[in-house]
Amino acid sequence: MPVRDAISSKEKILQAAFTEFSRCGFAGARVDEIAARAGVNKALLYQHFGDKEALFRLVLERKLAELGALGADPDRVVDVVGDFFDFHAKNPWLIRLTLWEALDYGTKSVPSEPERKKQLEERVATLQEAQRQGTVDPLLDARQTLFTLVGLVAFWFAVPQMARMTTDEPNPYAPDALAARRAHVIDAARRILEVKQ
Repeated sequence: MPVRDAISSKEKILQAAFTEFSRCGFAGARVDEIAARAGVNKALLYQHFGDKEALFRLVLERKLAELGALGADPDRVVDVVGDFFDFHAKNPWLIRLTLWEALDYGTKSVPSEPERKKQLEERVATLQEAQRQGTVDPLLDARQTLFTLVGLVAFWFAVPQMARMTTDEPNPYAPDALAARRAHVIDAARRILEVKQ
């Protein structure tokens, strides 16, 4: 198989896997369905990725790497919260993949934990730098604050049924609903982070 075709096949499989894992979770996803969505045979999928667990890990790691690539800037911490919201709005199933991962791993180490922890450490360092600069409340615990901001952004996408019932939005993924939630997230983040007088 030419190199270009191999790369194309891998990308198609990864896209199909993201769709299938997002819809069904790890346990419910079927390799046959992923291969069919990608337009490849199952043997090729196994050749490229080994097994379903390895494919799931790679799909999740790639999406989290995309998220981790978003800029961290101590001069625009609140704006970065908005950037993270926008990423989740474009990838609303990502948080569900992390929830399925949590069901599988619980408190045990996850694949690529050192790399993922490094990304989180960079976010903590950004908050700490903003605290030193006086733009974020220095009394906040930067680690706890980061986790709070992640929850503020991600929970809307983790439990859309609760978002729908709580806010009375018929479709929490509709553009108007997302715009209203984004505005609220930005306002809440600003209030959490602001330096108290």
